[in-house]
Amino acid sequence: MVYNILKYVAYIAVALGIVACTGRPKVIPDETLKDIFHDAYIANAYINEAKVNADSLYIYEPIFDRYGYTIDDLQYTIMTFTERKSAMLSDLLYEINQRLSEESKVEARKMIVLDTIENIATRAYTRTIYSDSLIRVKRLRDTTKLRIRIDDLIPAEYAVSFTYLIDTLDENRNSRVEAYLITSDSSEIMRHTMMLSRYREAKYSRKFSTDTIHKALYINMFYHPNSEESKLPDITIKDFKIVRTLSKEQSVDSLYHKQLDIRIFNHALMTAFVADTVEVVDVVIERDSLASDSLRYDTQDSLTLRID
Repeated sequence: MVYNILKYVAYIAVALGIVACTGRPKVIPDETLKDIFHDAYIANAYINEAKVNADSLYIYEPIFDRYGYTIDDLQYTIMTFTERKSAMLSDLLYEINQRLSEESKVEARKMIVLDTIENIATRAYTRTIYSDSLIRVKRLRDTTKLRIRIDDLIPAEYAVSFTYLIDTLDENRNSRVEAYLITSDSSEIMRHTMMLSRYREAKYSRKFSTDTIHKALYINMFYHPNSEESKLPDITIKDFKIVRTLSKEQSVDSLYHKQLDIRIFNHALMTAFVADTVEVVDVVIERDSLASDSLRYDTQDSLTLRID
């Protein structure tokens, strides 16, 4: 990132022009001046980002105080800088620019590492809590196979998906899928219904975000309005899945507490991580005790962490 230091210092120079000098000002040493400009530029960037209404140079006074100088000292130093043959202001600004650029790279690298840790944690705590590769229904009494209820929900995101095909032998006309959450007081909320296509393979997917008030998730893959009589069905469901993903905050916290034997938070990783050159390590995580024992689990739902 290239910082426009010259423009920033020009702003300070203009502001200094309206600041009255009091007492006898001091010349700020070059190294200290670099630190002051560095800190003031970061403060200025924060003010701009936070949209703070501040247009006075006096907002930088705490920075000057930190180094034992005043605004008047800064004014005097800049005004006398050109009289010194041993240093040039442009050289000093260039060094500040280089310093800020290097710090920006370091911070960007830290963000990459943090994003990667979040992705690792989220992936580690993404579970297929229910799955069925094939459900075929050709009799009315078998339509119960198409009604799924997941109890003991926890705050997370639940993604429901499946592929379906309604055959020409199906005698129903307005078939739908419905899905909704059930609260602790048995209320049905966030209901979602969708008309199913006929005679061609199609997909259904829906996500539900839950919190502590949600106790169950209900899916009926072959729903008909009460005004219609259910007739002979002929429907095939493939790759039915309910995938639960914890929030990033929950995932990272869980990973810290439960996977401390995995070396993903060590200093070497934090300082030398390269996102595109990591090897895959299989990690076994115990079966999710929050799901009902009656559910069928996808044995293919393995968890892999990428670590250096």
